[in-house]
Amino acid sequence: MRNKRVCDYIAEAIQNEILSGRMSSGVPLRQEELADSLGYSRIPIREALQILESQGLAKRLATRHVVVADFSDEVITEIYELLSDVEIKLLKGMLQSGICLWDKAVSDNSEQPNCVHEPSAINEKLSAELQFHETIISNSHNEYFTHILENGLWCYIRFAVEETAAGRENVRRLELLSKIAEAYSDKDINIVRELLGEYFGSLCEAVIAEREESSR
Repeated sequence: MRNKRVCDYIAEAIQNEILSGRMSSGVPLRQEELADSLGYSRIPIREALQILESQGLAKRLATRHVVVADFSDEVITEIYELLSDVEIKLLKGMLQSGICLWDKAVSDNSEQPNCVHEPSAINEKLSAELQFHETIISNSHNEYFTHILENGLWCYIRFAVEETAAGRENVRRLELLSKIAEAYSDKDINIVRELLGEYFGSLCEAVIAEREESSR
């Protein structure tokens, strides 16, 4: 897992407010107000706002003011579909390069080359779910794809997995990831694509449900 800076913690706090719907589209994100309410200096606040802009959660107006970006269920759905599409492209490349994905039988063989070892306690910890995505990112040779997925992981995937009521109930998603690993081992990229789409669809549904709950 990554080492977080102060600005990362600040960005996460604001991400949670925006993605949950508690902070509406168009709301100004003023450095002075955020510094006072969060108890940090303006430097990490400014860095956090830059992170939010790169993640598509905030936008800078012509006046140089920063506001919460426009969000709708359709936009959220498009974001998770994009993440699924990018991951399947990378998984396809990994398969062609002979990199195995959490193959237990292979990971027990320390002499097997090009093998991504299965993380421990995958069925017990949410962090293992995030590690699945980290594994894919670590095998990316496309810097633009890496940028998209790193933003996706530490913003949209993290929020769905850790901050939503449905997301914390991750048994079904872990089953999907296990099936993805099995299909990947069988070199059946079409099944991998189908299961990965279902996985990201469940994340999307968790976020939309959380936003609906917050609006009540």
